[in-house]
Amino acid sequence: MLPKGRVKRSSISLVAAFCLSGILALAGCQGPVVPNQNTLNPFPQVHLTSYSLQGKILVNEPIVSRVGDGQLDVAIPVRNVTGSELYLEFQYRFLNAQGAQVEETSGWNTLRVPAYSMAQIHFTSLTAAANFDCTIRRLP
Repeated sequence: MLPKGRVKRSSISLVAAFCLSGILALAGCQGPVVPNQNTLNPFPQVHLTSYSLQGKILVNEPIVSRVGDGQLDVAIPVRNVTGSELYLEFQYRFLNAQGAQVEETSGWNTLRVPAYSMAQIHFTSLTAAANFDCTIRRLP
């Protein structure tokens, strides 16, 4: 029996472990959702807005080229890995070499991806942008 006011060391360890696991769980809830990849190369320009979408689509490497007077032409292949049709929305913006936005952010565009099929997000800059950023979400 312990003297009055003393607590078992195992009780303190249990409370500390519980608090630490809670802090770590909350810390893991921040930051963008990284889409599933078909390759080992990450595509930092493409962001998903929900974890549930991550298990429904695969994002392939963006195909980027220059057209016209140096405009950036971007195609992002998206594969639906579910048995039902998906309706997605995407929004994009163009950036300069330092990462600053150089054109207005686009509105939300709709993309239909049939079950177990592939579709492509496609957009072109108006200026000679250096990079791009694209956000994909499920149509509400």
